[in-house]
Amino acid sequence: MLLPRCNPLRMAGSAAAGMAVLAGIGPFLAGIGVGAGIVGASLLARRAMDRRGGRGWKDADEAPLEPTNELT
Repeated sequence: MLLPRCNPLRMAGSAAAGMAVLAGIGPFLAGIGVGAGIVGASLLARRAMDRRGGRGWKDADEAPLEPTNELT
């Protein structure tokens, strides 16, 4: 049977250190993934709006609402 010439406790320590590094990096990588998803979704939404007419979120030719005094 072939056993590594390394101390088993050292091997376990290095594995635990590796898992600690991965646990520290994981939330950072998840945050990057969420940010990339938000940017991608906004790009897709803008492309879909451009296909439908390209006027943006507000209609440019629509006049602003006039204030009314219906309650007085």
